[in-house]
Amino acid sequence: MTRTMVVKGADGGKQSAEHYNFQLAGKLEAGKAQLVNILSQFPATALCLLYRYEAGACNPDSAADAELTAALAGIKHAYLLASLSFSARGFNREAGFDEKQSLTEALRAFPFSIDDLLVLTELVVYASKVRDACGRLSEKHSGLLIKRREVSSRCGKLNLSDIIDAVRGSQFDEHFLFLSGDDMRRYVADMVAAERLWLSSRQELAEANSGLVMFIANQYRSSFLDFDDLVQEGQTGLLRAIDKFDYHLGFQFSTYAAYWIKQAISRALSRCERVVRVPCEQVANIHKVLRAKSELLAKTGRKPSIKELADYSKIPDEQINVILSISQTAVPLENLDGDEETLAPIDVLEQQVFANPFKKIEQSDLKAWIAKAVKTLDPRELKVICCHFGINTGNEMTLQEIGAELNLTRERVRQIQVMALNKMKLSYGKQLMGFL
Repeated sequence: MTRTMVVKGADGGKQSAEHYNFQLAGKLEAGKAQLVNILSQFPATALCLLYRYEAGACNPDSAADAELTAALAGIKHAYLLASLSFSARGFNREAGFDEKQSLTEALRAFPFSIDDLLVLTELVVYASKVRDACGRLSEKHSGLLIKRREVSSRCGKLNLSDIIDAVRGSQFDEHFLFLSGDDMRRYVADMVAAERLWLSSRQELAEANSGLVMFIANQYRSSFLDFDDLVQEGQTGLLRAIDKFDYHLGFQFSTYAAYWIKQAISRALSRCERVVRVPCEQVANIHKVLRAKSELLAKTGRKPSIKELADYSKIPDEQINVILSISQTAVPLENLDGDEETLAPIDVLEQQVFANPFKKIEQSDLKAWIAKAVKTLDPRELKVICCHFGINTGNEMTLQEIGAELNLTRERVRQIQVMALNKMKLSYGKQLMGFL
């Protein structure tokens, strides 16, 4: 027995969750279609798209490359025709209508991404702000546009400054790119209303299905990520599902969104469960090989060979070796369990003691200062100091032994040593005291 989820609609009545999702999806698509239709009226949209994709400012998915290439080619052709028509006659209601209409149709057929729509709306709002396009709007539309301009700008996140510079660097004036003043005022007001409908519907659909994200994230609770991180990753998958969902196909949104939510969480876990990150496409191959290994082990009762794994999983031998090597888990060198009786890998590794590098630097500097200090002594003082302290001799001598070698009394050798030390202290005492 299945339970139908109900939610409270805007009119206060109760309706099924899927019916509510379909309503929100319809509002979202209507708002997006209206926004695309309005943005298609501006030739600046074509210039912005050509800059973002042809100049490398935006990297589309490889799966959509063919569609985007064909759409961009049509936009570029229509844009050139429209720009030549404007240069020759200027845009008005009679001249250049066919070229303008062709450009609009080419733009409507373009598969706009979320980033495209955000960049383009921000660009048009910025242009209207520069031209003060809200001066002759109705009170309702004027307040909406002013409020939209007061919202924190997304210019920094969307690299809008580069696009604005590219638009300004175009050889065509703003009346071609952003239409005349009256047309721009009318379109900008409608664009802001369509953007508001689109984003609010997108947010409502995400909020209505946040419980689905919590439910799926709870199934991965015992994983490497915290529950809050799992929910956040699931929300990204939900937004991805919202942007790609087509309610005309008749599928349930919750079933479609669950796939994207699980995929987002699984990808996040594959990034975090290993010390060295393994590409997502290799994770699927790892699971396939390990599953084949366990099935062959259950059938034959022995560990399968590389060739048997390759034949069973339909993967080449060389890839099997790579997959088995990257599937190994990292082992910590130290014992993290706290069990003193269990040997950790570091306990059986050869231990080498290396001198502290700072200690080496200190010893080197000390030798250099001592060499400078002894250079201030005369030959007899140098002989006494070097022999008594073993400098450059390798062994230390007593004052008696030094006196016998120099044919001096022990007391005289001591006096020479004191004078030599005072002379060294006077010249380099501060430097040598720093090593004590």
